Amino acid sequence: MSEDSSKSPSPRATQLPVKWIVFGVVIIAFMLIFKAELGGLLERTTDLKITASGVEIKTLDTPIGQTQVSVVPVEPTPQATTGIQNTTYTDTEHGFKISWPNNQEWTADLDIGRQFARNMGMPATVDIPIAIISNDVVDNFRPNVNVVVEKIGQMGIEEYIALSEQNLLAQGWEVLSSSVDPKTNGGVIVLMNNMFGNELYQFQRYAMGNGKAYVVTASQVPQGDLTQGLKDDLASIINSFRVIKR
Repeated sequence: MSEDSSKSPSPRATQLPVKWIVFGVVIIAFMLIFKAELGGLLERTTDLKITASGVEIKTLDTPIGQTQVSVVPVEPTPQATTGIQNTTYTDTEHGFKISWPNNQEWTADLDIGRQFARNMGMPATVDIPIAIISNDVVDNFRPNVNVVVEKIGQMGIEEYIALSEQNLLAQGWEVLSSSVDPKTNGGVIVLMNNMFGNELYQFQRYAMGNGKAYVVTASQVPQGDLTQGLKDDLASIINSFRVIKR
């Protein structure tokens, strides 16, 4: 947040809401990193085994660390309600939860996204329930993570990501890398654009579940200006996202 304030297109491709991309442009969706440092990280996909449950999670190496491609659903908590509990936000309406390291260096905002959605006239099928924003300012930018939710019915993750890429390209973005895990309905897209005189990068984690698509976006400033601790925090937040089973 600035302190200065090979598939053919289908009808769905032109209907897929893209205004949430503008939300990222204006408010919280950009990563500013050096392109040379990004090179070599793209297309490097690994498998991380979670021995406690025996689940293997597909990951993609990014400048904030390993970003999880796979989705690991969690069981619902009895009597859970929507809201913030310490450093975790649970959304019982949309069926997800996400956490952040602490409340001293990070602030969870439940209003900014929905206010923007109302101002932009977004359809009722799209919601922006939370933005998690760093309290530290780096080059007039606040590193952050936001969650966008879209009702999509029975659409599969591969089709959704393909259509998202088409819309991103139509908006002038360059899709640098993407990875999909159809088995768990997860994916990651890495993007680049040149705006405001800077090369701007965006790392988005996608998840499908409960008839909805979840897009979790982590944003940062140039690699050289971001501390390792801040990068670790961003990776921790984006990887903490979980779809709640229903």
